[in-house]
Amino acid sequence: MSDLTEIDNPKKAASIRKSVADRVLEALSSSEVLNTIIPILSKQISDTLEPNIEAEVKNCVAEEIQPLLQKLDCQSGIVETQKQQLIKQLSSLQRTTQDQITSNNEREKEINFLYDRVALLKNRLEIQEQYSRRTSLRFNNVPIPTDRIEGTKIVHPVDTDSIILDICNNKLGLDIGIRDIGRSHVIGKLKQGRSQVIVRFISYRTRQLVYSNKKALKGDPNGTFITENLTHFRTNLVKQLATLKYNNKINACWTTDGRIFIKVNANSQKRIINNLNDISDLESDIQQFEERTNINNSEGM
Repeated sequence: MSDLTEIDNPKKAASIRKSVADRVLEALSSSEVLNTIIPILSKQISDTLEPNIEAEVKNCVAEEIQPLLQKLDCQSGIVETQKQQLIKQLSSLQRTTQDQITSNNEREKEINFLYDRVALLKNRLEIQEQYSRRTSLRFNNVPIPTDRIEGTKIVHPVDTDSIILDICNNKLGLDIGIRDIGRSHVIGKLKQGRSQVIVRFISYRTRQLVYSNKKALKGDPNGTFITENLTHFRTNLVKQLATLKYNNKINACWTTDGRIFIKVNANSQKRIINNLNDISDLESDIQQFEERTNINNSEGM
């Protein structure tokens, strides 16, 4: 009864509650109690708050990410559109390029065909031009009348027919007349009172008769000599071959009816020269021969 009475007493009741609270606080301050309660509370709090936090985080992320995803989708659409456009442009460019390559190849074939055709026509024209000169010869270092005062000017008209007949009959020992000459005239510049005279004979036989006796002029005091009337192209070929002969690279060089022949040495077979490629091949052969000779000489030592 006394206990109930104490509880009914307000002051006593307050004192009891305080005492209980102190004991509870004391118990809660105990590390043993805390170590037991905290994990339980943490788990309860975690289980209670985790779904809310997860939902809230998802909402926040969605609010921030959604505009970016929409923008990314939009950009992806633009990129895909541009990609398709570039693919179409690239495909079109490839077709155009291939067409251009095909067209260029066809043009190149056509150009090569035309180039070969032009080269063939030039060769035929050159042959025809040389053939048109088959009855003519050039007399070189022929004394020509000059003025007595200066001695550097030709006195015209020059009777080249008589000059040529004198050379042919008196120096070559032939018997030809004025009727054997179709036309003759001075060509080129005057040098030390001498010049070149080109002669067209009436017939090829007369021309060949004169040319076949040209060796009779060897040692002529005027230095007169006879050559075929070659085209400009063939004259240049002969000049290059003359340089090779001067440098002792070939043994001999001569022309017959406009055709050019050479012999590398006295015992070698004659070789015809038609163009610059033939001269290049000749020079290459000479170089290879010299290299082999040097190697053999070195091994012999």
